[in-house]
Amino acid sequence: MWRARSAGSDGTSAGGGTSVQSDVRTQLLLAILLLAAAAPGSAQPAAPPPPSAPGAPAPPTYRLTGSRLAVAQDVVVTADEEVTDGVAVVGGSARIDGRVGEGILVVGGDLHLGPTADVRGDVVLVGGTLVRDQGARLSGGVSYVSFGDWSRRTGLFGWWPRLEFGNTGRWLSLAATLFRLSILAVLMLLVLLVARGPVARVGRAAAAEPVRAAIVGLAAEVLFLPVVLVFSLALGLTIIGLPFVFLLVPVAILVALVALLLGFTALACRLGEWLEDRLGWRPRSALLATAMGMVLIITPTLLARLLGIAPEPLRLAAFGVLIAGAVAEFLVWTIGLGATLLTGFGRWNTTPPPIEVRA
Repeated sequence: MWRARSAGSDGTSAGGGTSVQSDVRTQLLLAILLLAAAAPGSAQPAAPPPPSAPGAPAPPTYRLTGSRLAVAQDVVVTADEEVTDGVAVVGGSARIDGRVGEGILVVGGDLHLGPTADVRGDVVLVGGTLVRDQGARLSGGVSYVSFGDWSRRTGLFGWWPRLEFGNTGRWLSLAATLFRLSILAVLMLLVLLVARGPVARVGRAAAAEPVRAAIVGLAAEVLFLPVVLVFSLALGLTIIGLPFVFLLVPVAILVALVALLLGFTALACRLGEWLEDRLGWRPRSALLATAMGMVLIITPTLLARLLGIAPEPLRLAAFGVLIAGAVAEFLVWTIGLGATLLTGFGRWNTTPPPIEVRA
């Protein structure tokens, strides 16, 4: 009996052990399956991104630039350019095909926004127009400012902007000419009061040798700037002469202005004396002679300005008269400058002074 119980007891123990081993195997198998499922190699490959639709444009790639500022020339922002700041054009036009991060200011020109333009700011136009193609994006507002009539004039050196105010501009031109001549008359009066003798000597030299004086004066006008630059560079190369560079330029300009003013006054006085002789006047007044000579010199310029405010048929002749006045003034300035240099600023005579005949 004991053996049978013992055998039965062993059999029960054996059966229970088999059950436990089966559960352990099942759990190990489940764990292996879970680890295999979590392994990176067994993961399903990620789905590729959906292909772009056929014909869809690729997003643009911009090259970044800073602010754009131009005076008297045009500005073009290409389709692959992004201006991170603003665009400002004075006296020119602008064409935008790329992106502008700030606003746009155009003075005296037109603004053209191309089909790929993207402007993220306000637009201000002074005396110009806006041309906007289909597809151009503008997130800000547009402001127009009317300020005269802007136009372009073509010449020997390309084009330059010109601002006209209609009839008001013609009156302003006349006023500016009168103001300039008034300042010139005051300066000439000072020259006569301070340097009457040099004025007479320079005037005699200009009347005696006008061609030679014109050649010397023209050479001085042409060579003035190069000579000043050469002397400035020569002084700048030395430590001792470097401080004098800042004095050379203003002193040279002041001397040139004095020479021009002395020559102009002397030649005006001489022309006035010639006119007095023609008219049979002998007032022997340097002030009166200079005033008459000045009026004789500036008459074409004043006439041109007066024709500029006249009705249209007379206004057509204003340009030709203005050219004649400019040439006359240029000759007087040049001959007077040459005579001033020939006489050493009127310190010596190049021709003998006239002999006074007393009755």
